[in-house]
Amino acid sequence: MTVYLFFILAFFFVTSFMVMYFVTPVIIQVVKLKNLFEKVSDRSSHSQRVPSFGGVTFFIILIISLSIAEQFFVTSRAVFLIPSSLIIFFTGLKDDMTGISPWNKIMMQLIATTMLFLSPDFQITNLHGFLGIHEIAHWICIPLAFLVVIFYINAYNLIDGIDGLASSLGVMFFTFFAMIYYSLDDFMMMSVCLSMVGAFIAFLRYNVSSDKRIFLGDTGSLFIGFLIAAIVINILSKDYHKEIDMRYISNLPLLIISALFVPIFDSIRVFVIRVQNNRNPFRPDRTHIHHVILDYYKLTHRKASMYIVFTNALILLLMGFVTEIFNHLISLCILLGMSAVFAVILHKLRMKLPNKGV
Repeated sequence: MTVYLFFILAFFFVTSFMVMYFVTPVIIQVVKLKNLFEKVSDRSSHSQRVPSFGGVTFFIILIISLSIAEQFFVTSRAVFLIPSSLIIFFTGLKDDMTGISPWNKIMMQLIATTMLFLSPDFQITNLHGFLGIHEIAHWICIPLAFLVVIFYINAYNLIDGIDGLASSLGVMFFTFFAMIYYSLDDFMMMSVCLSMVGAFIAFLRYNVSSDKRIFLGDTGSLFIGFLIAAIVINILSKDYHKEIDMRYISNLPLLIISALFVPIFDSIRVFVIRVQNNRNPFRPDRTHIHHVILDYYKLTHRKASMYIVFTNALILLLMGFVTEIFNHLISLCILLGMSAVFAVILHKLRMKLPNKGV
């Protein structure tokens, strides 16, 4: 990495940090002035109303970083990423302000994902040996890609339930992506990822604050979940097995799943619990991993978030070691085994709670 490139990347990180740090208090003041608070419910982990429009600043930072990065590293990805992100952003904004039905929300996500997939930079046609799969037929990969994006948008949205959790995970996720893009010599997207890392670090100052607290809200969590899914699709659309020095590079999809473990695991687990109990899978409750840990151990939001993020980081490091030693099938079995153990532990904890997370 040249000195020039280093200063460019540092510019994205520092600028995003500063924008988030100084703009967020303005957003908080506007929310309080206009009384745009999220309603407190029995599912909420807060007893007082908290501003939930933190995603506004994140979206501003993404647009700025994408626009500037395109000037340094000429690509066509911003042409597709900005309009599709705009749809998701306004969907979340509408949900935060007046509410939106789950089906209308999914419809807007489908439209945004369709716009994204018009770019060849966001089309997966080859898994390079993951689970023995190489070339993928379009009639299989397109619906599967839609499913992945829609699932993860809502998975990340659901994890934003306590102070600091979604933000801390965001720091880890985008740092992980920045490292992958560095290995791929894709400095345009690396710049965007570093911008998000800087923004999340600054946002944490307010997300866990006692006097200036603010949430991502649907405005932020839907949009950031979409951005994470888009980055995953973009990485897997590349010919990565020729560019990254790993023994079993066909395991990169599994490594990405390990990095994003908590939202994926928690969403699947909660969906299964609700279906087993004959409840609407879209109906909110307190069965999420962060709710179970808060209710059982009586932890603060900060400690609960720290333990969950630490667990996710530990799984990523462990799977990074596993994928360097074992092939994709054994690595997958190990990850599924760990998931089963965590599911059993959380089930036992939830069963000991008075309301069982309902």
